[in-house]
Amino acid sequence: MDDVLNHAFQNWAQRLGDDLAAGSPLPSRAAGPKAGSQGLLHRGLDEALAFGPAFDGAMSNHLPMALHAAWEMGADAPRLQALLEHERPKLALAGPATQAQQASALRAVQRRMAGTAGADEWLQRRGQPEDFPWLQAYFAALLARQPAAQVLGSHLEGLLRSPHAFAFHGLIRTAHAWESAHPGELAAALATWAAWWELLPSGNVGGAAMAPADWTQALRSHTKDWRSELPMIIYRMRSASETPLYAGLAERLAPASGLGQRREQLLEVAREAYLHSRNFTVLHLITGLRALRVLRPLLPASVDQQPLVAALDRATVAGWMAGRLQWQDALPAFAEEAWPALHRAALAQDDEHVIKGVHACWQEDTRAPDPRWRQVAQRMLEGRA
Repeated sequence: MDDVLNHAFQNWAQRLGDDLAAGSPLPSRAAGPKAGSQGLLHRGLDEALAFGPAFDGAMSNHLPMALHAAWEMGADAPRLQALLEHERPKLALAGPATQAQQASALRAVQRRMAGTAGADEWLQRRGQPEDFPWLQAYFAALLARQPAAQVLGSHLEGLLRSPHAFAFHGLIRTAHAWESAHPGELAAALATWAAWWELLPSGNVGGAAMAPADWTQALRSHTKDWRSELPMIIYRMRSASETPLYAGLAERLAPASGLGQRREQLLEVAREAYLHSRNFTVLHLITGLRALRVLRPLLPASVDQQPLVAALDRATVAGWMAGRLQWQDALPAFAEEAWPALHRAALAQDDEHVIKGVHACWQEDTRAPDPRWRQVAQRMLEGRA
């Protein structure tokens, strides 16, 4: 596995040059990190690759995502190292791919590039966490041979049918990895998304279509008494998806022209829901929708986005229910806070969810300014609910 990743790293600079020459979309960052500081981030991500994607059974490794978010908000080398040291004790070491897995993954890459039978073996390995080492080797080998934008673009449709995979962390980690421009981390992120990939069931089709505001109100009123005491978001989402409540709401949101329009609609829903609940699972909806904005331009124009819109709707309903959201009509008073102060407050946190959440609010506010994003960030800094 080390040989595969090392080969990928050696080719990464050339691949970035190829992307630029071809006019491919590359990651863009809002102002934050100091010029020339990307090496600090990459050293942290190099070290973070020692850890697997999960720990304690079904907990997601947030370290690489938090490193990137913190770096973008201006974290210096000591702060990045402190974050790594804080996370290290709870994380599980990665299980390396065996020689047989490496060889099998390389053959799959060769078949894919040649367009021969078995070119999409990775699809058969989706949803199998035990295949993470094979998938990581596969994506690392492919990234060593193709531009990152091409690799992402050719796999996104298959992955976005499960935007909620690993409680949205497959999607979130992949976006942070793409923005980080780190080959090993991108391979690990894509492998994480694929390994924990799973489908949610369709809902009842045929009910009257609902505008986002009406749909949100229906979510609030119909699901407020539903509870699952299962311990993890992913388990509660599965439980929610088996209920008549989920079935009645999952297909009810009025059609959208594509993922871009639906993302904007659901982002508004998630922002208001977090302001009125400070709900931990809704925080994942916000960071997940930010990640979708980052990756969506890489989808080929030929992709039919409607099945992906439906998958996103289902994920939102299941996530809302899994969060056991309690809406609070009254909002606290908000003092005016500038982003630099909010960044400093986030970087003083040890909670990687808060770091990623404030980062997402900042980026969305930079894209489409709205004072409510700073209010959401302030609520995140109050602590989780």
